[in-house]
Amino acid sequence: MSEFSESYHLFSNEFKDGIDLLKRSFVRGFVYPERKNWVTIIPNGKIFKVNRRIINNNKGVLVHLIYAEDHGWSLSIYDGRKRSFHYECSWEEDLEINQDGYHRERLVELINANPNKVRTVTLLDITQIFYVSDIEELFEKNPVTQIAYLLGLEYFTWISYNYVQKDYKENPNEIKNKGIRIVNNWIPF
Repeated sequence: MSEFSESYHLFSNEFKDGIDLLKRSFVRGFVYPERKNWVTIIPNGKIFKVNRRIINNNKGVLVHLIYAEDHGWSLSIYDGRKRSFHYECSWEEDLEINQDGYHRERLVELINANPNKVRTVTLLDITQIFYVSDIEELFEKNPVTQIAYLLGLEYFTWISYNYVQKDYKENPNEIKNKGIRIVNNWIPF
């Protein structure tokens, strides 16, 4: 089975900020406890599509990370509603890279702003991670893991609304014991 992960990460040390973002957006989802200045949010919605409700109600810095093991990956940074960084890489047939929103300065700034960073990074560090010449080099480098590590993201593999919902249905106490909060919103009409 291939991995299909999608997660949002709010730059905050307050668990409540992730819950509030889901509530303001009227979106159901799961919120993971804060780790290394990130609150992970797993909203319900169409997989691999930007959740516009989340973005439109975002007041902070939000990272959207997608990883489809056999297909591609992407990383976006939103400052409020504005997307300030975007990188996409797919490899279904040929290696295709979309760097239209690749403002590596923004990514370097975000990594270095985290008081829990593993190390200070430079533009060259980021370039070396993102630059790949072929699929073989892509899998050797594993840029998704490298970037998640530098950002300080702990919850990014095998994570999506469907995965977490399935785990919750199978063993709700395990999800609750991990400190994961379920936010059930309804939309008033």
